[in-house]
Amino acid sequence: MNDNNINNNNQDSNVVSFEDLHQKAISHNDFSSDTKVDGNTLKPQKTKREKLRNHFLRSAIALSVIIAMYLTVVYSNIPVIAKWRTIYIETAMTTNTHHWLATWFFPESVITEVMIQYREGREAQEDLASSWNNVESIIESEEDIEFFGKYWELKSDSFSKYIKNHPDLVKNGYDDLLIEDLDNKLNLTTSEGDALLVVDIPNNLLIIGVKGSGYQGKMAIVKESEQVFMGKAAALGSMGQEIDSFCESNDAILGINASGFVDPKGESLGSQIKGCLVIDGVDYSSHHEEAAWKYFGVKSKDERMYISPFTPGMQEEYRWAMEFYPGLIIDGESVVDGTYGMGIQPRSTIGQAKDGTMLLLVVDGRQTHSLGCTVEDCANIMLRYHAYQGMNLDGGSSSVMYYKGQFITKSSSVTGRGRYMPNAFLVKAAKDTKFKNTNTDSDSDNDSTIIKSEPAN
Repeated sequence: MNDNNINNNNQDSNVVSFEDLHQKAISHNDFSSDTKVDGNTLKPQKTKREKLRNHFLRSAIALSVIIAMYLTVVYSNIPVIAKWRTIYIETAMTTNTHHWLATWFFPESVITEVMIQYREGREAQEDLASSWNNVESIIESEEDIEFFGKYWELKSDSFSKYIKNHPDLVKNGYDDLLIEDLDNKLNLTTSEGDALLVVDIPNNLLIIGVKGSGYQGKMAIVKESEQVFMGKAAALGSMGQEIDSFCESNDAILGINASGFVDPKGESLGSQIKGCLVIDGVDYSSHHEEAAWKYFGVKSKDERMYISPFTPGMQEEYRWAMEFYPGLIIDGESVVDGTYGMGIQPRSTIGQAKDGTMLLLVVDGRQTHSLGCTVEDCANIMLRYHAYQGMNLDGGSSSVMYYKGQFITKSSSVTGRGRYMPNAFLVKAAKDTKFKNTNTDSDSDNDSTIIKSEPAN
């Protein structure tokens, strides 16, 4: 009896419950293969070495993918990739302070190849000059020009329909017609299909909205070239002015930025102009020595815009003139192709059509609504509106247009107002402008066909 009890006790002490077995298995991770316990499958647990090996494997695969993508972006000759790589590098390297956006990610050899193309473009500009050869004379008289002959841009179905539905606008003729629709709520368009935003006939002015792949901007079309003049900062050499200040101090109805400027200390004062600045034959700055830069402006004798290399003393011929790079349109032909080594940026340009019409273009950039455009885009926009000469102006955060008390483009500057600038292109109200002398009397003592605009302040 006692022996049986002893045996029973020994058996009880050797009995392991299911729960103990389950817990032991979990705690020691000793399942070498999938094991079912209580109907549940327990997966084998990985060792630290296995976990580390898998982590390194995943990391190696991810790194390999990143390296492959990087090498593709940097060295691939696939046209789409090569195009946008070039544009990215050009855009970064032609800014004043953001070269690092290229140098951090691209090897020097790739950047050098792109910048060689940029330098070749600059060299191609050195000998360009406009001549106005074989061009019919600027229109001598406005009296015999019908409204739609002068404002051919308004030959669109939407404009004609709007005028037909609002006859009061022209009950006394077109001379007093004024439509201001900067938000384009009326959905008016030009003959070229662009948004028609302002029709200001009393001031010989149209403003249109332009759009393209990744960009949008505005262009002022000024039918009388004498209304466009150059304004210089009141404290030129010490402090520039913002565009609204230029317009207010010069009684201008519209203005855009003009020259580039030196900003060695990053103070953004816009005080030291880069290149010549001529107003009524007087040069307030000095010639920029780089050969690719072009001298351009409107001559007093014929109110035509000329683009050429610099020659000492030439300022005496000009009502206004300045220097910048590159020339866009020479005698009706575009002289830029693609990005021209300058990438995609906010841009400003000025041009003139054969009939004397001035074109002032500003394209927004570096923003979600508009990344910016190439110089070829600018040339194409102006050619669409019959530009015969065209020049690029300072761009970037300086690009801005101001009309009758409001900013009508969106500058990429911190303030959204553009920058302090040494000078600006301004448009006078027609009532404040002296126009061409149409007197054809051969006995007249005045042989000139042009009367100068009032001097800029």
